[in-house]
Amino acid sequence: MGRNAIWKKGRGSKSGVKVNRSRKNLYKRRKSTGRKIFEAVVLIIVAGALVLLGYSIASPLIKFFSGQDAQSSSEPAWTPPQSQVESTDENSSDITSESETSSQDSSEPKPERQKLSAVTAPNTALSSENALKKYLEQAKADGYNTVIFNLKNETGELLYKSSLKSVKDNAEIVKGTLSAHAIAKACEEAGITPAASVSTLLDKLTPYLEKGYGYLAEDGGWTWLDNYENKGGKPWVTPYSEGAVNYLASICTELAKAGFDEIILQNTMFPAFRASDYKLVESALQSESRSEKLAQLAQKCAEKAMAANPDVRVSAEINASDLVCAEATEYDKTAEILASISLMPDCAVTINMDLSLAGKKLTLTESKTVTLSSDKAQAASQVMGLVKKEIGTDSIAVRLTDSTELSPDAAEKIRQALIKTGFEEFIA
Repeated sequence: MGRNAIWKKGRGSKSGVKVNRSRKNLYKRRKSTGRKIFEAVVLIIVAGALVLLGYSIASPLIKFFSGQDAQSSSEPAWTPPQSQVESTDENSSDITSESETSSQDSSEPKPERQKLSAVTAPNTALSSENALKKYLEQAKADGYNTVIFNLKNETGELLYKSSLKSVKDNAEIVKGTLSAHAIAKACEEAGITPAASVSTLLDKLTPYLEKGYGYLAEDGGWTWLDNYENKGGKPWVTPYSEGAVNYLASICTELAKAGFDEIILQNTMFPAFRASDYKLVESALQSESRSEKLAQLAQKCAEKAMAANPDVRVSAEINASDLVCAEATEYDKTAEILASISLMPDCAVTINMDLSLAGKKLTLTESKTVTLSSDKAQAASQVMGLVKKEIGTDSIAVRLTDSTELSPDAAEKIRQALIKTGFEEFIA
């Protein structure tokens, strides 16, 4: 698979459709000579009356009898200023009057989204409204502008009180006590941007919601597991299921509608199928084009979320090591989705930089390896420099994860190193 060529991010474009309006030509029958004389006399009388009444009255009458609109046919119809057309926030129903907009600059650009400086909240932060309030106050004091809540974990549990009809009464799946709206509102009151992480395909509960949501064996329709059950084998969600994709998109829609402005899609990948597994599951899973299903899932989640909240940014999380080492491996894990990145124009990318890689050797190709510095800031620069060569830095946030807790000084050192590399948005 030629990865370097197909991983260059394609941006979606939006184009308006210009509608040309023109009047139909009206053809009349030829008139008699007597009728022409009669009409000429009538026209002279009418013209004299119009002169006496004044042009201010004559002008609209002429336009009326000639079939013209009050507006010139060469003048385009009035449309709202662009800034109003694109405004779809909570206050968009408060339409500004024309007299008010005359004193405003309609060409004033919309403020840019603030650079992401985020921290991932522990699950205990959602144990109660009071616990959430205290955590947000601390996050604000620590200088973060965004807090990420893990609202769908790798088990398939929803860690918020969902209102989705398909799961709201399912106690095995819905584990949260606070609604998405309550979480988002608390963030707003604390001056924090609410964000959510959602595990998509790595999920052992959703496959049992409906038959076909998980991988099925073709020779009997039983649910495929990634290992023997007595060895911890579990099912996965399949992106080939329209119902499963719609379910994941509905979760993103619910979160976006509640006020979440950032949603990170995690584990959007296929399982590590063995040769024996491919004999059991559908043959399409051996196709080189299967990455399209991953991208279509991410795009569907982004589209549905943006329809509910135009300000939301949805991104697919890719592990940095999966990306830079993909050429040397058969199983690309989270990086496989990038092979079809052109199919997800509305979905951004978040790179997960695992700092525990510091001091280790990475195999980039069959003949090329790189030994990372034991210094975490330098190691992060090395890896993200390789990521930059593959997909650039535009609109990419970097999540910093580590097996040990980073001190504020160490985290800042790493951020400064990555800023020099070209990355400006971070998640701790």
